[in-house]
Amino acid sequence: MSRVNHAFQTYVEELKASGKDPAEIGQVVKNADTLRDSGHIYMSWARHYAGIGGDEASTEDIDEDEGRIGGF
Repeated sequence: MSRVNHAFQTYVEELKASGKDPAEIGQVVKNADTLRDSGHIYMSWARHYAGIGGDEASTEDIDEDEGRIGGF
């Protein structure tokens, strides 16, 4: 997930540098955040299913703000 977040961050920076429409950039950021959030949900489910921790503590190492794209 960190590589995907980095790729989106690079893409957003390229869009900003090329002068793209802020609304388009905002949509890319929103899509990237949605992907990041769904990845966290998937990992939480996978950990539960695999029996790695059986409670909310199993996701404590997931930083909810990690990978926020573009400062939005």
